[in-house]
Amino acid sequence: MKTIQQALIDEIHYPISEGFVENVMIKRKLNPVGDCDSDTMDSKEYMGALADCLWSLVQAINFTEADKSFGSLSDKDKERILLRVNSIYNAIGEPSVELEAKPMVYIGDCLL
Repeated sequence: MKTIQQALIDEIHYPISEGFVENVMIKRKLNPVGDCDSDTMDSKEYMGALADCLWSLVQAINFTEADKSFGSLSDKDKERILLRVNSIYNAIGEPSVELEAKPMVYIGDCLL
């Protein structure tokens, strides 16, 4: 049988730190080494942990070096993940989250 922690990591589909997943599970009062079953996966605690982990992907910093992107999600990917995150949060009675507004840069009289 699969542990709850492994089920969460498998459901995310993107690389994520096991330590972060464990922290989220502690916050959500889930036992990382507990057996995962359908009741666990349907619980508010599990669904909240899944949404928290997915939300962390949206908030992750992307960086590029020598024309290579590392750990980056496109804006479209982030929008899709955010829709799933908010769907989960709404289903378990928690408030939706939003992407932070992008900063505006002024150079002279031009807005970039």
